[in-house]
Order: sequence, then structure tokens, then C-alpha cells
Amino acid sequence: MKHSFGFKTALLLASFSIASCSKQQPAATTTEAQTPAETQAVAASQVQTSGIEKYQAYTQKFTDNTTITQNHATGHVGNLFFTHWKDGGTTSLTMSPDGAFSVSWQGGGYNYVGGPGWHYGDTNRVIGYRFNEDSGASYITLYGWGYDKNMSASDPAHLVEYYILQRWTYDPSKDGVFGKTFVSGGVEYSTYRSIREQKPSINGPTTFYQYWSKPKEQLPLGQDHKIIFADHVKAWADSGWLLPDMNNFNASDDPTYQVMAVEVFNPPQDGTASGKVWDESAK
Repeated sequence: MKHSFGFKTALLLASFSIASCSKQQPAATTTEAQTPAETQAVAASQVQTSGIEKYQAYTQKFTDNTTITQNHATGHVGNLFFTHWKDGGTTSLTMSPDGAFSVSWQGGGYNYVGGPGWHYGDTNRVIGYRFNEDSGASYITLYGWGYDKNMSASDPAHLVEYYILQRWTYDPSKDGVFGKTFVSGGVEYSTYRSIREQKPSINGPTTFYQYWSKPKEQLPLGQDHKIIFADHVKAWADSGWLLPDMNNFNASDDPTYQVMAVEVFNPPQDGTASGKVWDESAK
């Protein structure tokens, strides 16, 4: 939910300040023969990531613990993608290649959203996560985008920003249209849809839909949880709310990423949220 009043891609790369103990990962060198399956997997990975460098905000692939402080940056730490976006204020995102991360913010009148995950959404992905600390984030949420460049920009469904809330201090349901109630992974959720008119997005200022899943109760800290993304996609679709393509580099500002995010807007005081994210479906 980007609340800025300016176009975020106008930010200059010269303003970036990246604190990291890593260096850019060198090109891989083949030291032994690959099986056909391994060769196919490598080729698929190269195709999948091809084009991400076109984005002004994309930095690099870090191999060690990394701290991001600038206004708008994306990249990879190990194999996990990250996004870090704010329209003011002071925040930092620190990550390690194993998926551990923390977000720290200072109080002020601004919006921030960031966290680790993947540069594309996958309906079949099961997201595992744990949060050990949350001192007042607006949202702790699975967060991402879908975008169909072939749909008319006048149709809000061409671009969708989605949230699967886990913890919150602001209730978005009061601004949305109710869809349905369903159970996923033993958690009862209710769905809502809202609309953003000419607001910042991964494709510049435009009008788009937001899809929400909100649990009946907030998920506790200090425990492992999982989000079965397919259940939410189906629940939204049951109300006629379809997600556009979640795996492309067609938007102007960012890819159609999917991350475990911390969001704060107009935070009244300083705070921190920390945890870890992983692909549960890969286990």
C-alpha cells in the first residue's frame, strides 16, 4: 500500500547507500559435467531471472548479510529476492542468505514496505515463516503483485496488489468489499477487495485493485507458520477476483514479486520486526 505522493522511480541511484559485508557474486564456473536435468534447471533459472536487471532499483545479488537503507532498492541476498521501498523517513532492512531478516523504523509521517521472498509469485508456493519480534508494524503480511500488460489500464483488474495478513495494527477490512470466509491451514480468513485510484504501484501511478485475506485472529509470534497461497487465490476467485500474471518483468518499476513483508505507514514511534522466511513447498 504505497501512500507516496510522488513517482518513486524518479529517485536517483546516486542516493543509494548499501551497507553490506559482501561483494557481488562472480559468474559461476562449471567444474564438472552436468546431467541433462541439471542443465535444464540452470537454463530455466536463467530464463526466469533474465530481464530483472532492467529495473533502476535492482542492485545486485549479495552473498552475505546485507543492510539496505535507501528509498527504493531490490535485489537478491543468496537465492531470496528482496524489496525495500519508502517515500520518506528512516528505515533499514537487514537480511541473511538463509532468510532471516529484520526491519527497523523510526516514527514519522511516511510509508514503508519491504522484506524477503521471491521476484515472482507462484500459485503453488507454500510460504513458511516465523516472526520473533513485532513492535507495532501496520502489517505483517505476505505481499505481492500481479500484472497483465494486455489488459486495459482503465480496468483496475489489470494490476492487483495482494495481502495475506498475519498481524496488523490497522484494519483494512473497513475500507473493502467483503468476499467470503474460508479456512486454510487451520486458520479462518475473510477476504476483501478495495481499490486504489491513481496511486503508486510497480507500474507507476495507476488505478488498481487490492485483494486481502485477513485471519480471524492475529498469528502469534515465536512460532512457525505457513501460508498456502493456492487457498487464497481460490478464495479470491470464488468472488470473481482473479489475479493477473504473477511472473513477468513487464511493469515499469519492479517485477511481480512475492515477499514476506513488514509495512508501516505514519508510524507513531520507533519499532522493529524480525523473523525468517522460507519456501515450505520445497521441503
